[in-house]
Amino acid sequence: MYEDVLYDAMFRRRSVRKYSGPLEPDMMDKVRNFAHSLTPLRPEIRTELRFLDNEEVKGLFKVDAPHFLALYSEPADGSAANAGFMLQQMDLFLSANGIGSCWQGGSWPVAMGQGEKRTNFISLAFGMSAEDVHRQDVSEFKRKPLGEVTALKGMEDLLEPGRLAPSAMNKQSWYFSGSEDAVRVHCARSSLSGRMNQINAGIALYHIWLAALHERGGAELAIENDGDGDSPKGYSYVASVMLK
Repeated sequence: MYEDVLYDAMFRRRSVRKYSGPLEPDMMDKVRNFAHSLTPLRPEIRTELRFLDNEEVKGLFKVDAPHFLALYSEPADGSAANAGFMLQQMDLFLSANGIGSCWQGGSWPVAMGQGEKRTNFISLAFGMSAEDVHRQDVSEFKRKPLGEVTALKGMEDLLEPGRLAPSAMNKQSWYFSGSEDAVRVHCARSSLSGRMNQINAGIALYHIWLAALHERGGAELAIENDGDGDSPKGYSYVASVMLK
């Protein structure tokens, strides 16, 4: 099961910024096939994935990588979190297969049709790594203590994976609330980094959902009507993982 492989990758993955070359054709086919299986957070939002070469991408802080996977989305409520949720699946898949990858928040395609820059939410750089793909120990993650991002107790098996999720500039702009029946994910509001904060929350949400599938035997994704009822000041509700 891919879920078990991706779960293990959460505790070892690291961002790779130096690459030695492109993937072999057989491995690239494997990556393309997996991209067709990504689970959305918001199935009603139309998305498109495109594989691009290094020369087809430009932008701020762009890494020099042989491959990029760009996710395009229609502009809709929840589309940024949906993009983060989907692409984190690919990030973990690449790591599990010994392939380096790195989130690219400030890059965009060189050749764009009308309106594409607005809807190109995020991309992943990837390729054969010139540095270590995996961490040797969880202690190597530089993250906030769990008590700074949640007040929930007794749910470390789900929340610790969320804490370890990658985020833009490593800001960890999320907060976890809820009960024994559900974990709610919230993102920090910001006029400057609001879109990236929502993407970050989508990434963390995927880690929590994956952990619930692995540790609890099942979970469902939901947008609760009253989900913002326990949002901390300065945060907005994103989505929930309903536990079974």
